[in-house]
Amino acid sequence: MISQKVVLVTGANRGLGFAIVSIAATRDPSAHYILTCRDLEDGQKAINELRKNGVTASIESVQLEVTKDADIAKVVESITISHGKLDGENAQSADTCLEPDLISFSVLINNAGIARMPMDTSLPTIRAAYTEMFDVNVTSVACICAAFQPLLAKSVKPKVINITSGLGSIANSLSKKMHRSPPYGTSKVALNGLTAHLQTAENDRVALEKDQGVFTGGPMINYYCVAPGFLKTAFTHFNERGKDPFAGAEVVVRLVIDDTYPGGTQWEFEGGSMQQVPW
Repeated sequence: MISQKVVLVTGANRGLGFAIVSIAATRDPSAHYILTCRDLEDGQKAINELRKNGVTASIESVQLEVTKDADIAKVVESITISHGKLDGENAQSADTCLEPDLISFSVLINNAGIARMPMDTSLPTIRAAYTEMFDVNVTSVACICAAFQPLLAKSVKPKVINITSGLGSIANSLSKKMHRSPPYGTSKVALNGLTAHLQTAENDRVALEKDQGVFTGGPMINYYCVAPGFLKTAFTHFNERGKDPFAGAEVVVRLVIDDTYPGGTQWEFEGGSMQQVPW
């Protein structure tokens, strides 16, 4: 029997996160989707909107402030109880009463992020901007990945998808004309580096277990970065130059559904096709 895929998206009550859940749940309604947000009321509003738009997949919302370790641990514990068993069993797809021994955690999408522009050039202001953005955009992603690793290790084809930015590509930043924001861009460069190094560590772990003939850490987790583009969302103050967040979500959904993309890579969806982005 085939188990139900479980997909968790952080910061999913609006904008890109909401679009990711909406598209993925429409294309793969057999999966169970967990959207996290800082306010449960906002999460329920998002679910109501998804239902209004015709989404029938199993969905739940959980409260999560990504910078709070206690919140992360609480969410992991809850999901471990509800969805943390091994693949290989059939699962039901109701909004409630999900049987805990029938579902596995499969895909983690780190979408929550912030952008801050220093209001002046004073050293305390600059330091505060970098510290806050690195805490949310990099350190919190590292903590969430570490916390969810045991759950991901129980899935057949586990994936982690980190939402980056075009500014995160050093190659493109140096060669293409684009908006400049050193604090935000640097945090995304760091996120790309985190993703690459998590993949190399995972590759080394799998290779070592293969050499030793002892497979205790589960299947290889594939880590990805995606650049959805400049979007017209609250994140960009609904800038008219931004593209529809549903268009930006396409690159994420393709990685969620398709298992053929190699880990340790960065992607965008442009011109109607998936394009690999240089680091």
